[in-house]
Amino acid sequence: MYQRDSYDLHEEEPPFASPSRQTTLLDRVTALTIVICVIAIPAWVTITFSSSEPVSQDTYDQYLEGKGAWARATLNKLTLEQKVSQLFFPYAYGVYQSSDDPAYKRLVDLVERFEVGGVVFFQGDPFSQAQLANDLQNMSNLPLITSQDMETGAGFRLKRTTHFPSAMAFGASRNTDLAYSAGLITAREARALGVYQVFAPVADINNNADNPVINIRSYGERANLVADMVTAFTFGLQDGNVIATVKHFPGHGDTATDSHSDLPILPFTRARLDSVELVPFRAARDAGIMSVMMGHLALPELEPDTNIPATLAPAVVNSLLREEMGFKGLIVSDAMRMSGITKSFGTGESAVRAIEAGVDILVMSQDEYAARAAILRAVEEGRLTEERIDQSVMRLLTTKEWLGLNRNRLLNPSSTRQIVATNYHKMISETVARESVTLLSNQRNLLPLKQTPRRVAIVTISDSDEPERGQYFNSVFRSLATRSSVSNYLIDTRSTNDDYNKVLSRARNADLIIIPTYRPFRSGTNRIALPARIQSFMNRLVRQNKPTILVSFGSPYLVNDLTRQPNVYIAAYGESESSEKAVAQAMFGQTAIKGKLPITIPGLYQFGEGIQVPQLFAREGYPEEVGMSSASLSRVDSLINASIADQAFPGAAIAIGRPDVLVKLQGYGYYTYDSERRVAPTSKFDLASLTKVVATTTAIMQLYEQGKLKLDDKIAKFLPNFGQNGKDGLTVRHLLTHTSGMTPFRPFHQEGITTRSGIIDAIFSEELIYAPGTEMRYSDFNMIVLALLVEKISGQNFGTYTTRNIFAPLGMNDTGFRRSGVGSDQTVVPTEVDQNFRKRLVQGEVHDETAYSLGGTAGHAGLFSTAKDLSKFAFMMMNEGKHNGQAFLKEETVRLFTAAVDGSRHSRALGWDTKSPEGYSSAGQLFSTKSFGHTGFTGTSLWIDPEADLFVILLTNRVYPTRDNKKHSAVRAKLADIAYESITGENETVLPKSTN
Repeated sequence: MYQRDSYDLHEEEPPFASPSRQTTLLDRVTALTIVICVIAIPAWVTITFSSSEPVSQDTYDQYLEGKGAWARATLNKLTLEQKVSQLFFPYAYGVYQSSDDPAYKRLVDLVERFEVGGVVFFQGDPFSQAQLANDLQNMSNLPLITSQDMETGAGFRLKRTTHFPSAMAFGASRNTDLAYSAGLITAREARALGVYQVFAPVADINNNADNPVINIRSYGERANLVADMVTAFTFGLQDGNVIATVKHFPGHGDTATDSHSDLPILPFTRARLDSVELVPFRAARDAGIMSVMMGHLALPELEPDTNIPATLAPAVVNSLLREEMGFKGLIVSDAMRMSGITKSFGTGESAVRAIEAGVDILVMSQDEYAARAAILRAVEEGRLTEERIDQSVMRLLTTKEWLGLNRNRLLNPSSTRQIVATNYHKMISETVARESVTLLSNQRNLLPLKQTPRRVAIVTISDSDEPERGQYFNSVFRSLATRSSVSNYLIDTRSTNDDYNKVLSRARNADLIIIPTYRPFRSGTNRIALPARIQSFMNRLVRQNKPTILVSFGSPYLVNDLTRQPNVYIAAYGESESSEKAVAQAMFGQTAIKGKLPITIPGLYQFGEGIQVPQLFAREGYPEEVGMSSASLSRVDSLINASIADQAFPGAAIAIGRPDVLVKLQGYGYYTYDSERRVAPTSKFDLASLTKVVATTTAIMQLYEQGKLKLDDKIAKFLPNFGQNGKDGLTVRHLLTHTSGMTPFRPFHQEGITTRSGIIDAIFSEELIYAPGTEMRYSDFNMIVLALLVEKISGQNFGTYTTRNIFAPLGMNDTGFRRSGVGSDQTVVPTEVDQNFRKRLVQGEVHDETAYSLGGTAGHAGLFSTAKDLSKFAFMMMNEGKHNGQAFLKEETVRLFTAAVDGSRHSRALGWDTKSPEGYSSAGQLFSTKSFGHTGFTGTSLWIDPEADLFVILLTNRVYPTRDNKKHSAVRAKLADIAYESITGENETVLPKSTN
């Protein structure tokens, strides 16, 4: 694995990694047992890239030294004009274009008639680009090197692909393992999209806060931090058999000029360049980088004429990069149509000068035909030699041969769907985002939001006119702030003074103002700050003296635009959906905040700052985050859907989790077989006997911890009337373990006893049917009495007590008892069509007749909840009683109540059941004997395995339309086994080193 270097606030920079250390880093990339095609793709799918893999185990350097036989033979067959044509890489868009579209006809002409050496893809769609790549390869006489800018993965240019956070986010994470993973994922998606050369990583050091074009594209402001990230990303790309291209040589970081609009001048001494700008490029060279992109930058120290950019300067390209640094691979120009070039030189002259300087590939010429003609004239006039042209063409052809394009240049488009934007890839992106979120200010300890404010105003600030800006963040925040009234406002370049005033007026009524700000880098604008009128509005908004959270989904420097600082400032370094999701989760304590600032924000925050906040609550995430397999876990869907088809139940909701991550939360089917209402994870189910553990046992655990009762206290001590007919010696322990000797069940409704007082009197006067402690017979009466005990001790109604002391503190806002006789509630999943007692469909009121007669609130049944709410309870129990970073229950209490009390005779714990060592168990065959759980008559179950750190919740309404259905029993066990079998034992967030 990559060693993570530490960059703390006031430390000095560590010495730069030497070439020998870089080799060690590569050797330490562990070949994990999680192979991406196994994790993210079903085993039966055969993945076929282009067969163009590297020809042999020879290194690229060995190929450059003359081992490319095909390259040599091909070079000898080409005319001078064909050779020059190979040096051009025009742009292409990977979108559908008709055959008579002018843009498509232009591209076909350049490939077929002009015979370019490659193309550079810009924006597009995965399938359209993959098909176009194949079409162009088929048209071309020689195989093409297809290139694309993928600084943040394929999502940098293509929709519906994996979009990583920005490079600066990786710098904030300080995690080179993740940089390697991102490189490898980018390579795999690139090849599946027909791309063999990636224009990344960015090696520019952003030590200038006014840089308008690099900014978050840089890993940070320290040379060694950038060098380590560049090295890791390079290894990842090239282990995935894609050419990495480090840019923008010799360094575009310390300038306030955008080379898209003008020529930046870097007035640095050679000593400064060696100690800062060149450090990451040397690291890339040592890592075996295969191509370098030149920056359109003037360096007076190396080329005195400040009108000549580095791209056209032999002293920079040939003398420094080729000769002094010993770089042997491809040298690529930045776009030849940028103002940094065109300001002083025309199309033809700039092309000739670039070749003279030592550039091999001319990217995006303004006019390929004019530029080629100029180069041919230069050869004819003796200004350039054919030998110089041959050098570049040979490097290009050798690279094509090393890629295997001479043997097969086509990809299999059917593999694209199996490789691009898989759950595993998205999981890595989200991991990067979570590790990068940087909290720089947290006044009033606003974060995390343990109690969601009642009224929240989200005021999105955008420097564009795109109406969808901020919508994803807003939706994620809303899904987490279930008890808040959230208002959304968008301020962008279209907003007027009336819009500003309206938002300010409405924001005054909010309890919390959140300001997500979108200001990414924009090439060609030559500015970094927000427009002045938007800055003014932000200052007015912050000055309203409301709790305010400012989030930068772009340049972290924008906080300098404020005259008054917000209570909370979060830097997220980019607007990928992964970053937006990570920030929302961090606000609610669902992920730890641990990013460290990779740059300095002048006058406010120093390099390395970042407030660390631990994770307090579980979050929804990918199975691979906690060592489980998505592919294996997908069998749950087949099981539940098949069970619904078999009419085991009309609908179901499940929740499966491991520490800190809810890996599956899903609803299936419908409320009834003929209903149109789908079951969701937030659908309310009648829990039946899960009430016994979730409500009653938990309440007893709390009173036990508070010293208000002891396990061997006699019930009659608190409820004297209970001591009739030999029950005076029964203890709390007897009732919890179901060894009390009381009758398991009586159909009171059939006996005409249908009032709360009548049922309680009947239970109190009940005679024992066996000697206490001699047997274990499961009885509803035990838990009914324990609930009465809770009421007596607490002085509160049982429903009130559990809501105030259990459900509300755990955030189980959709959990509670429902009063009998209030009528049907169609928002609740129905249970049975009651033909005997109530003579109607039971929906929104407790199914159990005794609990119904008790008023809907009872210790044995009556609780309603959702899979999502129950997962919060399960996480607390699995986490040994901890919730919200504190002890909700004591660790020793949880262990005491969930351990079998007499395993030789029965499986009961205190209130809970444990897994039977033999025979059928609703916990399946694989859960450990230390597992604890419970089931409910309506078709519900909850099992927790502390050894595997795993819980499984199944909620169904199997009693619809009749309780005679027993098919759910097998489903419970199979579900538990599938969940357990999905555990791979690997929870690494790093992909394996390629063995190709």
